[in-house]
Amino acid sequence: MDDWSGFVVDLLIQIPKFLISPALYVFALLLFWAYRKQIVQERRLFHARVTSGAGELVRALLFGAAAGLGASLVLLAIGAAPSYHDIVLLWILSALLAFVHIRFLSFAYSGGLLSVLSALAKLVPSDGLNGWFKTVVVWLQEVNIPAILALVAVLHIAEGILIRAVPKQGLSPVLIKSQRGRVVGAYAIQKYWLIPVVLFVAGDAAGIYTPDVPGWWPWFYAGAAALSLLPVPSVAGYADLAVLSTPQEKAQWAGKMIVWLGVALLVLAYLGTFWLPFAVLGSLLALAGHEALRIYGEWQRRVHTPLYVQLKKGVRVLAVVPGSPADEMEIVTGDVILRVNGHEIHGKEEIYPALQQQSAFCKMEVMNKEGHIKYVQRSVYQGDHHQLGLIVAPDAAADEYVEQGYSRLFGLFRKVRTRRNAESNEMPLEQGKDVSL
Repeated sequence: MDDWSGFVVDLLIQIPKFLISPALYVFALLLFWAYRKQIVQERRLFHARVTSGAGELVRALLFGAAAGLGASLVLLAIGAAPSYHDIVLLWILSALLAFVHIRFLSFAYSGGLLSVLSALAKLVPSDGLNGWFKTVVVWLQEVNIPAILALVAVLHIAEGILIRAVPKQGLSPVLIKSQRGRVVGAYAIQKYWLIPVVLFVAGDAAGIYTPDVPGWWPWFYAGAAALSLLPVPSVAGYADLAVLSTPQEKAQWAGKMIVWLGVALLVLAYLGTFWLPFAVLGSLLALAGHEALRIYGEWQRRVHTPLYVQLKKGVRVLAVVPGSPADEMEIVTGDVILRVNGHEIHGKEEIYPALQQQSAFCKMEVMNKEGHIKYVQRSVYQGDHHQLGLIVAPDAAADEYVEQGYSRLFGLFRKVRTRRNAESNEMPLEQGKDVSL
């Protein structure tokens, strides 16, 4: 065609196919279930809900759609063209890995794993194989590794930008056991986005709608079949703990690292079009990148003091219930409550009696994370939270915490579990005071 009308028509035709894609609804269901468990965990630890499962899913869709627009423009511009079989294998791997742990739902893991499996399959002679096993091996052998890595790289860059722009909503407080055996406060940063990307795929389809394209285009195309457009539901996400800093500070640092990781992967994907081992190296890096950030964070926690522990003077705020009086007074995570109604506070058990000294009014002296003092006040009404919606960091007497680490493998559909000393204490999803979304 001599204009872009065919391109636009093909894109419009593909949109309904995206909306009926099973992968879209499988991914959305897995994310919703993960956020629902997050709420159950909050109820178990704090008897309050800080996040919203439905709200998190809506944000995952809206912010993901915005990121998908930018990612699609980049992918179309560079000509990343995997085959339809490549995309199906990515979807299958992502769904299966999510049952191991929800953070593995991200294409960072499934894309890296698919490329590594493809590189290994290329070493296996397909002669002599039979049945479905031969079909899978042939599919793996034909995977366009540089194109898959380019897709993963662009999603990394989009993910890093989204993490750096993460709002305070949806960040879930949690209690964990520190390296020294003490229960400390932390934040579970569990952010995922459903990112719809439009890219060219190679296959038995209509011709390519690209008039007057430059000679270098496309970069990531094996040239074995015609190209057509395909909207692809994809997932990007980041999961880690903020223990030494506020979740916003942790997100800023992690987002920056992931953007640079995405740039490095894109360079390796391009080099892989000339020499495949570069793309294989990039696939290993994609597979290990997020885990390396988590391991680095665990090492940091061993050598530094946690932020969310109680002090000799005042009480550290771990979280604030959205819409509560404390939220209206603009108390934020990391603040230290020094005085309540003129009474010095040395422990969380002193907050409620101090509030009762003035049942209709509350005035607090608060020190922020930078050491500056601020004074906040508000009328207290009947029905307000008994501690104004404050969730404070645990003290030395706290002994209930959430298990962390790889012991939570295959835990997506397990019961929410906390530990009290050496005793396990479990609560099914159907139980608890309130698990409404």
